[in-house]
Amino acid sequence: MTINTYPKLTDAKQDTELIRFWISQKSKTTQKTYITISRQFLTFAGKELEEVKLEDILLWLESFQLRGKSQNTINNKLAAIKSLFSFGVKTGYLPANPASMIKTTKAKDALNERILQAEEVKQLINEAAQMRDRLILVLLYILGLRISELVGLNWSDFQPTDEAIAVTIFGKGHKTRTLLITHQLYSELKQLPSSEKTEAVFLSRFGNRLDRHAIHRLIKKAVEKAGINPHTSAHWLRHAHACHSLNNGAGIDLLMKSLGHSSLAVTSRYLHVKPSECTSKFIDLS
Repeated sequence: MTINTYPKLTDAKQDTELIRFWISQKSKTTQKTYITISRQFLTFAGKELEEVKLEDILLWLESFQLRGKSQNTINNKLAAIKSLFSFGVKTGYLPANPASMIKTTKAKDALNERILQAEEVKQLINEAAQMRDRLILVLLYILGLRISELVGLNWSDFQPTDEAIAVTIFGKGHKTRTLLITHQLYSELKQLPSSEKTEAVFLSRFGNRLDRHAIHRLIKKAVEKAGINPHTSAHWLRHAHACHSLNNGAGIDLLMKSLGHSSLAVTSRYLHVKPSECTSKFIDLS
């Protein structure tokens, strides 16, 4: 267990104050996730952060295992709690970090189970209820966007050039990248309703920025109509973009930049999801 040797750098008197400082430098999406996870943990533990022991965290993680949650889900929750306790120790608010004793369990990589075929993607797009929904699905697939990146799109992010339309994407960790769409697709986007209240590209029927929950709902409806895997989500279209672009000849370095991955190791997962490809095909015993 990490014992605190840091000077006290915060005037926080309560756990809620510490949590507010902890998430202040995170993205809005991460803030919501971390608030939810920290509340879940504190409710389960029933005590202040300073009183939390190793056993409290282990029992909390075990509760998710008993409910059949995936290892990735459990790992994400553990990572958040580790980050919270680490922040508490480094700011001098907490005396020790019990979470530092817990190792992350490697999850089975089931990425190949979440890859849609090109025809399935077309089916999904064709079942969109309206033009706005169809364009949302098209952008998620063509650009491989995270749902938070799509929700955050503003008209000022689009810059026309002679050959294409450059789109500035604001990704995880406040990193930006530039992607390209055709003039034709941009023309279709420009047909969408606009609002004086917001510069957002995708609007709700009330003229506000469309939120991620609305996108989840519209995808679920399209999935049901298309009759494809019922677990299909927005992120599955990002996976499909990665695999299909690699299959069609895109380089792994270019894909890494397009997806906004922090390392090639993350992107390389997509090289291993083609069950039809294996070096055994190059071995001849005849």
